[in-house]
Amino acid sequence: MIRTRRGRSVFKAYLFLAPFLVLFAFVVVYPIIFGVRLSLYGQRGARMWYVGLSNYRTILGDPRFWEAFKIPLFLLLVQVPLMIFLAILIAFVYERMPRGRAAFYRFIHYLPYTIPAIVAGIVWSYIFSDSMSPLRPLLDLLGFAGVRILNREHVPLVLLVIIFWEFTGYTAFVVFSALLAVPREYAEQAQIDGATFWQTAFFIKLPLVRGVITMLFIFNAIGALQVFNEPWMLGALVVLPPNYTPAMYIYNSAFAYGRFTYATAMGLVLACITFLISLYVLRMASRQLLARGW
Repeated sequence: MIRTRRGRSVFKAYLFLAPFLVLFAFVVVYPIIFGVRLSLYGQRGARMWYVGLSNYRTILGDPRFWEAFKIPLFLLLVQVPLMIFLAILIAFVYERMPRGRAAFYRFIHYLPYTIPAIVAGIVWSYIFSDSMSPLRPLLDLLGFAGVRILNREHVPLVLLVIIFWEFTGYTAFVVFSALLAVPREYAEQAQIDGATFWQTAFFIKLPLVRGVITMLFIFNAIGALQVFNEPWMLGALVVLPPNYTPAMYIYNSAFAYGRFTYATAMGLVLACITFLISLYVLRMASRQLLARGW
């Protein structure tokens, strides 16, 4: 009887999950399987033939593919840690504000995240355009008339500005939501013992939301490795190489050069690299939590 009841419960659970599982299989699982199959073929126009792992061997020796990781590596080492640190500071500032004012600033800071990346790219392309930028009159007044606002050397810094503008407010919102779950007794006890607000924030509260910080780091690292929209839109203002980022190289290989099977193989390699980096960060964070007994 117990097994029957358990079997019925399991059946009902899968019945409720069936719509999601069907959609997940069609939207996620099937494209991955089809992509793996497609990556095992060579292509010339509409003609395709089986080549096995030849595409992957070519990728390993393709310097243009590996050079494309310069910008993602820059974002991973600079943008991601700095943005998370700024988001943590902003989240703690929210805590110090009166409730109404904090809600207003959270709303303002969250707004850029609601704007689609393509639209944000268009807006920032306008801001950094030599002919239409609102910064042009100010630069002319300061004696920089005729100097280009944006060139290829400045693109990484511009990407930092755009990504900070897009995602810092959202990241701060997530950190603040996690801080709300921390029991007030911890902070009150620390303040009784003489700790300041910032000592309580960084030594009491922040370790308790370490798991959320780790997940934010992983999600932002995935975004850094797959960055596409922002440099693609800036490409209308400054000439960027087709392999400026891995995602741009994959896109150009498929739609500019017609190498769809090779682009599919590169996409799968990029997905594996992203998975390995995420797994490494997650395991390192788990080891630290276990070492501290959390």
